Amino acid sequence: MLRTAVGTYRQGPANVNASPLLLVLLGTGALTFAGPALASDPGAPDPPTTDELAAKADLLQAQVEALQAQLNELKAQMARVTPSWKGAPQVADADAGWSFKPRGYVQFETAYVENPDDAIETRTLGFNARARRVRLGAEGTIPGGFGYKVEVDFANSAVSFADAILTYAQENSPFSAIIGNHQTWQGLEQVSSSRFLSFLERAQMNDAFTHARRLGISLGAHDKANVLRLNAGIFTAHSIDASFDNDGWIAAGRATFSPHALGGTLHLGANYEHRRYQSNNSGPGQSPAINAPSVNQSARFRARPFLQTTDVRFVDTTTFAAKSDDIIGAELGGVFGPFHAVGEAQWIRVKAYRAGDTLAGLDFPPPVNASLVPSGDPSFFSWYAEAGYFLTGETRGYRNGLWDRTKVLHPLSKGGSGAVQLNARYDYLDLNSRAIQQGFRNDFSNGNSFVSNDLSRGGIQTGYLASLIWIPEDYVRFLVQLARTKVQGGPFAATVRPASTEPLDQRSYGVNSVAMRAQVDF
Repeated sequence: MLRTAVGTYRQGPANVNASPLLLVLLGTGALTFAGPALASDPGAPDPPTTDELAAKADLLQAQVEALQAQLNELKAQMARVTPSWKGAPQVADADAGWSFKPRGYVQFETAYVENPDDAIETRTLGFNARARRVRLGAEGTIPGGFGYKVEVDFANSAVSFADAILTYAQENSPFSAIIGNHQTWQGLEQVSSSRFLSFLERAQMNDAFTHARRLGISLGAHDKANVLRLNAGIFTAHSIDASFDNDGWIAAGRATFSPHALGGTLHLGANYEHRRYQSNNSGPGQSPAINAPSVNQSARFRARPFLQTTDVRFVDTTTFAAKSDDIIGAELGGVFGPFHAVGEAQWIRVKAYRAGDTLAGLDFPPPVNASLVPSGDPSFFSWYAEAGYFLTGETRGYRNGLWDRTKVLHPLSKGGSGAVQLNARYDYLDLNSRAIQQGFRNDFSNGNSFVSNDLSRGGIQTGYLASLIWIPEDYVRFLVQLARTKVQGGPFAATVRPASTEPLDQRSYGVNSVAMRAQVDF
């Protein structure tokens, strides 16, 4: 009878907690009821003594306690391997240090971009739609303080890598490291995920100055309160691809300070980047040269009109011969309840080729694929200012010097309306420089160079933007953006304003656009 009771307990549900005292009483009762029968049989053995019953009760209690310990261990093991949900299932063993979570997001866009006076011959203005990003990947942790994240983008019939990194950060340590394909610490918006931004695209400085992920290694440090953060890294001049280029490189760093003040969180930051262009490939904004008579170093800076459903750039420096550049940036912002305000500025100076310089052992003018040789070192400037407000009371997500996920207070799934946010932005980009408007070009037919002056190189682009964001659930977002783009100069100034008597770099026109995005991430 005792053996049967223990066997039943062993097979029972995990939450059963049998009382040892109850089992002892059941065993004692059975022996008591059997007492008269045993006494009536002269050949029956003597009934167990009190000491024997106590010993058996102690044994039974020890067996029950052992079973309870096994159940507790089983419960703990099940808790460690039961997936949690963070937009996608996450499996973690906190004791061992392992975790795994699939991740990704999809952004679909449709937009209308005005063709100014219908003067530009192109099919990419007007209505268009595209999958801006379709990213799939995974992230997790490895024992010893290591972590990993890999993302691949499948949008628009092309495959490319986003973050593909191995990380190291010991618990309670102020130091960290990143190895792999990642951002080069170029400002608040550039390093923050596009999932959490206020507009369709990052500020145009990031597009124009060609900030992007590169292969490299970064080191980081922060104080105990996680208010002051420092990051710096060294990178190759290219991201994950089939390139064997090896003499281009990038050094970059960023510092942020985010104290709690004025009833919210302030953000102050500064960043710097030096880029040495590849000598056997093209520099920022360029694709590898095809059928080039020699190796080259070149750069090009340009920007779209605040969305990517068109390939038209109303401002464009065109390609010019250059060796390297330096970028200095400043960041200032704050989050105060449902209100936030932020601004960034960046200034870039490009080291261009000059008369007397050589390239690949050849005297000036260097054979740089007939690209422009500037008359000096050009410099460019860009800045933006933004403010936003949650009508439904949320606070914009901010963590570790970056924009982060906003927690919806009243999601649709709980009978609420979701989060609603209004944003406004002013965005200015100046790509004008006399150094590129007055330069030289090479004539490969006779080996000579000639003066090439063109005021349409560069241009100034100013954006006046507004957005409405609806976040019905934490991992779903819809965004509508209105933009008025004002252009001064640039490559289409003569086409759009052919009757104007002003110099090309002074002719102005405007472009309106409206765009929508649907996004889900996990």
